[in-house]
Amino acid sequence: MSTSITDIVKQAMVDVSDYDVALTDGRFGPVPTELTKQLVSRVADGEGLGVCCGASALLGKHGMDVHREADATAMRDYFQAIFSAFVAAVDLSAHSPLVMNYEKVSGVDLDGFNKNVAFTVNSEHTESREFLSTKCVHFDSATTFIGNVYGPNTNITGGLPIICDTREYCRRKGLDPADLVELMPHSYNVAVKQEYADEILAEHAATVDADLIDDMIMVVLNNEVSGGLAHAGSTPRLADPAKPGKRPLRHIELQFADDQNLRNWYSHYRLDMPQVKVTVPDEHTPDHDRYHVGVDAALPGTR
Repeated sequence: MSTSITDIVKQAMVDVSDYDVALTDGRFGPVPTELTKQLVSRVADGEGLGVCCGASALLGKHGMDVHREADATAMRDYFQAIFSAFVAAVDLSAHSPLVMNYEKVSGVDLDGFNKNVAFTVNSEHTESREFLSTKCVHFDSATTFIGNVYGPNTNITGGLPIICDTREYCRRKGLDPADLVELMPHSYNVAVKQEYADEILAEHAATVDADLIDDMIMVVLNNEVSGGLAHAGSTPRLADPAKPGKRPLRHIELQFADDQNLRNWYSHYRLDMPQVKVTVPDEHTPDHDRYHVGVDAALPGTR
């Protein structure tokens, strides 16, 4: 019997404050070996999801504050180091249906509430463009594992990560993973087709319920269309419309030197290499309402 997506989320927690780590010149490290093992057990050897929590508690142990920007940046850097240690401990080829010559881990900080301009996580392969972090149910392209660091938010409600067990959905429906997805015109990501998305959200999705106002988390995901988990987010909104909001995100992924890897990945899922538009769609246009909206439905895990 398969594990429900609600239980997958509940069992994904890894409290980083439980593991002693040195702080030298404002940087945490090295990553404790046992912490890496716990993340591997949940993501690579487990159900494909790990949620690293306890950031505020770890910072507090060192006299630091999640609301101090320099301290939050140190925490994001530590999360990225944890992700790097995780992928270094995993046989990546065992989790990808095709050969991907990954060479490095990269991270990019972005605005998770407003439109980003001149965005690219990999200038070697993708054109700089406008970017909105809020999206429909989707997978990031050509990176078997991803890490997304959330928080601390200011004056924001919603914006919580949503995890979708597309792996179980495909298994139950007898659906080839390549038939699950389509290109997104304003992104290199691939969207779960609309004809499947509503049923997946209703029956195979759960929210990662976390305090993103006074704390931070990193969601580590098996992001491969074949055998992985899709993701989305609840709609972020201003708690007080009269005041500005802030929703920082750091996206971390695997990258490669030869862009033929990117072409091979799309080809494996029977998709053309995308010709991505460099501007995002205006609100209330068909492309915006299809691809760049959050999830408003109340899912398991929602506060």
